Amino acid sequence: MDTIREREELARFLATQDAQTLAQALLDLDEDHAPVAVFLERLRLRGDAAALTASFTERLQHWASDHRYIRLDEASALGHELDVWVAEVQREVLPRFPAEAMGLLAAFLELDSLFERVDDDGACIGGSFELACRLWSAAAQAAGLSADDIGERASALVAKDNYGVRGALRSALGPG
Repeated sequence: MDTIREREELARFLATQDAQTLAQALLDLDEDHAPVAVFLERLRLRGDAAALTASFTERLQHWASDHRYIRLDEASALGHELDVWVAEVQREVLPRFPAEAMGLLAAFLELDSLFERVDDDGACIGGSFELACRLWSAAAQAAGLSADDIGERASALVAKDNYGVRGALRSALGPG
C-alpha cells in the first residue's frame, strides 16, 4: 500500500466486512506470518497489564542475552526491530498502562550497551533510543507522577547513560 488514499480505501473496505470473515483472514495470516501471530497474541493480552508487559519483556531479554556482534550491514535490520518494538509499546501499552510502559521503556534504555556490539556508523539504532526517551517522559506524565518524581527517575537514567543516547531525558529534569 503506497498511498494514504489506498490505505483509507482498504480501511473502508475492511469496515464493511463481517467479524467472522475478518477473524478467518487473521487466522489464515497467523499460520503463515510470525509477526501476525505475535500481534494477535498481544491483542489477546491487551487487557492484562502483567501478561502484555511480559510479552514485551521477552523481546528485551532476547536482545540483552544476544551477544553477537552486529555488523554495519545488519545494523539497519536491528534498528528496524528496535523501532518497531518502541512503536508497539507506544501504541499498545502506553495508552492503557502508562506505568508499565514507563518500566518497559526504562528497561529498553538500559539496553544501550547494544552500542558496544553494533557497528552503528549508519546511525540505525540511535533514533529508537531517542524516541524511547520521549515516550518514557510521556508515560511518566500519563502515570500521574509528580514533576519531582519524574525528574528524580529521569536523573537516575541519565546518570547511567554511558553511550550518549539518553539525552532526550534531560527535558524531564526540569530547569537548572
